[in-house]
Amino acid sequence: MDRYKIRVAGHLDQRRASFLGCEELRLLPDGDSLLTFAAVDQAALYGLLTRLRDAGLGLIAAERIPAAESEDVGARTTER
Repeated sequence: MDRYKIRVAGHLDQRRASFLGCEELRLLPDGDSLLTFAAVDQAALYGLLTRLRDAGLGLIAAERIPAAESEDVGARTTER
């Protein structure tokens, strides 16, 4: 399963991020939001991008998280 960091314009609240299937939400100081998602394949990624568009969110960037970094994030999440 691939993980992605997706940056969108504006600050989202946790409820809306959860509704979109976001695993992690970070509000950035410049007013944007950084969302972390997991997608089992490319079709799931495109579905996610469609949900973001349908929610009226402005897409700034989408980046695949390298496997090594993804494993580190999973380990940190599990420790909490």
